[in-house]
Amino acid sequence: MTTLFQILGGLGVFLFGLRIMSTGLQQVAGERMRAILSKVTSNRFSGLFAGLAITSVVQSSSATTVMIVSFANAGLLNLVQAIGPVMGANIGTTVTGWLVSLLGFKLNINAFALPIIGLGFPLSFLDSNRARQWSQVLVGFGLLFLGLKFLQDGVPDLNSDPSVLAFLKDWSQHGLASVLLFVAVGTVLTIVIQSSSATMAITLTMAATGWIDYTVAASMVLGENIGTTITAILASLGANRTAMRVARVHTTFNVIGVLWIIPVLGPVLGLIDTLIPGDPAANPAAVPTHLAAFHTFFNLTNSALLIWFVPQLARLAEWMVPKRDDETDGGHLKFLQAGLLNTPELALLEARRAAQKMVEVVQEMFLQLQDVLSHPEAKLGKVVDQIKRGEARTDEMEEETVAFCAKLAGAGSSERFGEAVTEVLGITKNVERMGDYCMNLVLLAQRRYDKRYRFNEQALKDMQEMFALVTELLRDAWQSLQPESGSMVGEALIVERKVNQLRDRARKRHAESMQAGSLGVREGLVFIDMMNNMERIADRCVRVVEAASRAP
Repeated sequence: MTTLFQILGGLGVFLFGLRIMSTGLQQVAGERMRAILSKVTSNRFSGLFAGLAITSVVQSSSATTVMIVSFANAGLLNLVQAIGPVMGANIGTTVTGWLVSLLGFKLNINAFALPIIGLGFPLSFLDSNRARQWSQVLVGFGLLFLGLKFLQDGVPDLNSDPSVLAFLKDWSQHGLASVLLFVAVGTVLTIVIQSSSATMAITLTMAATGWIDYTVAASMVLGENIGTTITAILASLGANRTAMRVARVHTTFNVIGVLWIIPVLGPVLGLIDTLIPGDPAANPAAVPTHLAAFHTFFNLTNSALLIWFVPQLARLAEWMVPKRDDETDGGHLKFLQAGLLNTPELALLEARRAAQKMVEVVQEMFLQLQDVLSHPEAKLGKVVDQIKRGEARTDEMEEETVAFCAKLAGAGSSERFGEAVTEVLGITKNVERMGDYCMNLVLLAQRRYDKRYRFNEQALKDMQEMFALVTELLRDAWQSLQPESGSMVGEALIVERKVNQLRDRARKRHAESMQAGSLGVREGLVFIDMMNNMERIADRCVRVVEAASRAP
């Protein structure tokens, strides 16, 4: 029983250190991660490298895949765009295996783990946010290897229980059946722990101490690749179809890889033995580096093979998760809570892109108004319904984003992060108000139609010019929310000045027209209200651009 608790305690310290280190790395490299994610939608190859880079930084493939599923759920990534980053996350997670195998089994852990913790801990008392972030990285790194040391010490010597060793050896002598059995063991163990890195540490420790042989350990590593997909599956529960399909692609991708490599497992392990020094059959201490190399080879090769079949994987996922006949897109942003708040920098990026999705909804609403302005004699029933639905969507999106940001505010540890969350909240409120102004415009247009009001040619010309300027500002607002877009404040302010000048000229002209009797008072008031609402949308666009430029 003492041995069991020592193993569990070591595993707990390992996981805790991994989490602290991952959080610190996210905060240190947050800006870089945003730049990487901006490339995700370009093509499948850039998406793969984005997933690889992010997972290498945050040291958690689960965090990356949950983020990808969440983006898909919010409509910010489509299914095909999401597959590349998922493949990259599988490759990126192999970095942890290399760290553990090279440092945890080749060096004296006591010689560097405690000194690193001792170096990092005092940094947490400094006023600098950057120093505190690096403190988390260093302390987490030290705790990770300290936990690995406890795990190694907890695994008993081979001679302590010959019956258990004989039992394990007996179960590993049945060829394909043994491989399938230990693939299943690796899968179940990873599902229970929900960390492939922790399961990998257990596998490496058991192999290095001789409790399991090289082939059994490799089989468990394959199972860990299947088991790690449970996090994305759990995150997609209750999400939309696209998010569920992304989770299915992750599982399918890894299962296909395991299926093709099992028949050639022997030759592949022989190839690894040729490339990596040491004989794992004769020296169990050589197994960790060979396993890390095998893990990398498997994920690299699987990605290299299947990246050419992304459309087919997408169609398979659509077949596995078909769209229901009665299903509609409500435009909700159902933020995924499972695991996402453990990666606050990625969660912040999701909130920012959700605000960008809100701008897209307002853009659609405003473009629908163009026909109303161009054809004032047309019936507005359909357009009114569409604008009402759009306005309801922006209200719902705002509520969901605010609720998510409220939880997110407590997840970050820096003042800079808190400021970024505050800016996202301000952006969300401004975009929601744009939806309200679009609703005002369609109601004014409905009144004009019902009352048979007629605007003169100059009024229609002014409205079309205002419409074009506001459309340009909406594009600027959307663009400003793109990662690494740079400041667009100067451009937006130039357009806003044109909007204000046009509004003032139009007010003066139409006041004169009303005084002269060429434009009715009621018609003139409706026209001025419409111009004012478009000007207010323009003003909110500028506020969004300014907030986006301030956000860290």
